[in-house]
Formats: sequence, structure tokens, C-alpha cells
Amino acid sequence: MEFSGDFETHLTLDATAPGRVAEAAEWAREHGLKFTHIELDRGASPSQPMVTYHSGGSTPARELAVAERWTALLTEAGFAVTRTKVEVSRRAAGVPEDREEAGRLPEACYFETHVKLLLPASADLAALSAIVEPHRARLSRNARRVRDDGLQERFVTQRCSRVGRGEAARFEHALLKALERAGVTFEDKEGWQPRVLSVEREFVVHDTALSVDAGWMDAAPVKDADDVPPDEYAPDSYRQRPPGTYVPNTDGPEASQGKVFDPALKHLDYAYRAGEPVFADSGLGSRWWEANRRAMELALRAIAGTPWRDSLMLRGSMLMPVWAGDAARRPRDLDFVVVPAETAPFGDPADRMFADVVGAVTKASAQGISFDAEGVRLESIWTYERAPGRRVVVPWRAEGLPPGTVQIDVVFNESLPEPPVAVSVAGADVLAAGAELSLAWKVLWLYTDTYPQGKDLYDAVLLAESARPSRDLLVGVLRPELGDRAETVNERFLREEGGLDSGEWEDFVNDCPWVEGDAGEWVDRFEAAMAPVFRGE
Repeated sequence: MEFSGDFETHLTLDATAPGRVAEAAEWAREHGLKFTHIELDRGASPSQPMVTYHSGGSTPARELAVAERWTALLTEAGFAVTRTKVEVSRRAAGVPEDREEAGRLPEACYFETHVKLLLPASADLAALSAIVEPHRARLSRNARRVRDDGLQERFVTQRCSRVGRGEAARFEHALLKALERAGVTFEDKEGWQPRVLSVEREFVVHDTALSVDAGWMDAAPVKDADDVPPDEYAPDSYRQRPPGTYVPNTDGPEASQGKVFDPALKHLDYAYRAGEPVFADSGLGSRWWEANRRAMELALRAIAGTPWRDSLMLRGSMLMPVWAGDAARRPRDLDFVVVPAETAPFGDPADRMFADVVGAVTKASAQGISFDAEGVRLESIWTYERAPGRRVVVPWRAEGLPPGTVQIDVVFNESLPEPPVAVSVAGADVLAAGAELSLAWKVLWLYTDTYPQGKDLYDAVLLAESARPSRDLLVGVLRPELGDRAETVNERFLREEGGLDSGEWEDFVNDCPWVEGDAGEWVDRFEAAMAPVFRGE
């Protein structure tokens, strides 16, 4: 099979000693070549200094001839070449379209994807490795690249061979989705959230010493078509499954429990959470809601008793009664922000924190409430927008009542423009978001979420009618998402951007049937209360 197109050639050098690396780098600079010192995270030859050059509109034969000339010059300079690797763009002519074409190529021809990540300095690399390894990928770094901002860069390299272009794309897509579910974002924004800096895709047409990567990765041949990840929209793909945290366990002969769209889960096609249960017997419903309140308070006290109490800042509906009094909607989840913001959403300490929190909650029991440790469910949330996080749903039971659940949402990498405040909620001493910051966040979500939520509008109105953040605080919260527009938006922005979807407001009112007025009336109240804040009064 003939290849033609744009090529990139890497010549790996036998120059691993620190002094030799510096000498090789200087030689490459003098000869106009790119120099990189790649360090693999494992393997027989983890240190791999190399020179790289590009050619357009060429062929493998021409590239190998050029490589021979560079090899001779390098050898003459005292730098033996241990490997010659020639890559072509995946769009180039000759790249296999299917398994049959791939099977006619030499074993050392393979697809390769390089995902460049920016990570907090404390990121758990062992955990990251465990995330990518099931997807035929390994970690490496450019040893000469040290950032001044305290962050670190890593490459995730994926290989697959004996497949066509489309199948290679499926492997890549599965890898990127695994990173996304782990809390890695593809958005180009400042902050501590792990993010993708770039993705490069090649097809290796010639590799003289794949064995140099022994113990790290081979060509990753795909032996069976069933090993190829399904299409994203295939019936058995991850997108098509219900969220693991969809647990409508109150539904039954005594209550009905529908489903409610939840934008935190929109990385799944079935982006629903269990809705508020509706009871035929109002007396039973009152007793159930009282038990649900006790379960949430019990879970909060259990979390506040863990060593992580100073690492979790409470916000959301459980906190709203502190700031809005009796008008606050009925709490339905425990919503936390992890501090400090640079804590990575995967690995240690995040995994240890979740294990301790779940363990503390499931061991707690009081006032007739007990939790079901076997029924605990977890799911990634906000993988597309906001800050990444995880959701934990813990079933509870009480004698004589249908079961229920406590939902615990924990998000990472959320910058705090002001420090948490100490409050007491349901007998638990916790760190919490102040009323002004809570309102600023509600405005942010109403203005920037793809699907603004009725509960955020309701909460924002209650907060705005009792608290008044400074304009500087509000603009500071809006700026990372809106940029310079944060200086010019006003209280009418939500209406001008299309307002709140009527279906979303209906879902909210179904959950909170005591709320009077339509979405338009609540937008009016929001604008009246927020106008002085935007004017800086």
C-alpha cells in the first residue's frame, strides 16, 4: 500500500545521560531540528531523547532516504540513532480504511493518538493511568517542559493496529469520553480543572524499533472486531444507558415517581433523575417527607463528622433555609464544593474522600432512619459545563414508609472568590457559601447554563430579595464564563437570551407545587431585585 501526504519523522537517540541530552538538544538547535526528551511512565527504555522534522507532499521512501542522511550526521556527531519512526496524517492516502486493508500492512504500522493534558501539580498520575489503560493508552511527558504556573503537562498516547480509520476513531472517542467522565474538560479556560490542551492523530507507516517501547506499549493489535468500542449512539454504548444514580425507589403502590431532566447528566442521552414522589395518601406523604428530611440531616451530620469536613463547602438547597428562611424550597440534595480548588477530580485524595463520605453516611442511623450500603450508586456530573463532579445516591429506609434516597453532589475545581463561612445546619457545623456568593453563582448558572433551571431562578429571587452582593463580586463570578461581557450584562440578560424553557419551569413546579406564578412572573421579580446590584447601588 502506497502512502503519500504530510509526514513527521522521529529519530530516537542513544543519549540518555543528562549531559548528553543537553548536547543533543544543542546539536538539534544548530541544525534546525526540533528536540524533545520524552519520558515514559514505565518500560525498559523510559528515557527517549529524539529529534523531529516534517515534510509535506512526500512518500515513505523519500522520508527514509532523508532519515538515513540525518542518521549519518547524528552518528558522526556521536549520537547513535536507535529508532526511526515515520508518521503520516490519518487523512493521507494509503491509511487503511478497514481491517482487511490493515491486515496487509507490516505489524509495525499502527494508529496513534496523543492527548496533551494540563493537570494540577498534585494530580494522582497512578489514578490517571488506571483511567486510560483500559483504552490502550499510556502516560508520558516532555522532560524539558517545566511550567512556571505550578501546573504539569502529560501526554496520553493511545495505539491500535489491525483496524481501519473509522475503528481507530472509535477507540479514540472512547478514550476521550473516559477522560471527560473523570473530570477532564476540553474547554480552553483558566482554573484548576484538568483540561485537554491538544489532540494529535497519526498513522505510523514505519517503525524500526517498536521494541524500544517494551514494557510501555506495543502496536496494540486488535484481534477481534468485538474489541472495537461501539458507536457512541449504538444501543449498548455508554450514552444510551440510564444514569447509575437514577433510583426511583419510592415509586410503587403508595406513590408515583416520575423522571425529571437533569442537565448535570446531559453527557448521557437518558439525562434524568428521579422526580419528587407523589402520594395518594397525603398523611403518608407528610410522614415520608419528614423521614426524608431526617435522612438528609443525618447524612449531613455524618459527613460533617469525617476528616473531610474542612474540605467540603456546602451550598444549594440544604443551605437555602439559612439564607432565605421558610420560603426556601424543600431540600432534595446535599451539594458540596471541594476546597482547595486545585484538588483533582480523580485519584487521591478524591477517591479516599468519597470512600470516607459514603462509609460515614451508610454507617449512620438515628430516629428510625437507616441507609443501604449495598444500594449506593455513583455517577459523573457536569462533564460538559460548570465544574466536574460526582454524584452519590444513598438509599434510606424507615419502618412503615416507602424507601427514599439522599443525593450527594460534589464538584471540583470551582474557584472561590470569597472564603467559606461557618454555619450550623441541622445540628452540623459546616463550611458554607455565603448568601452573596450563593446568589452570584445562581446568576452565573441562569446566564450561562445551556439549560437554565427553574430551581435556580426560584432560589435567585429569594436570595436577591434578602441579600445584595457587590457588583465586583458578581462580575468576578461571571467573568470566567462571559469574559468582557460580564462588565456589560444586566438584569435583563436571562430574558434577552430566551428566558427559561417553559417545560423546565413545569418540571420545577411539579417538584414544588406550592410555588405560585409562571416563569415570566419570577423573571420579573428577578430583574427587579437584581437591577440595583448590576447598577452597583
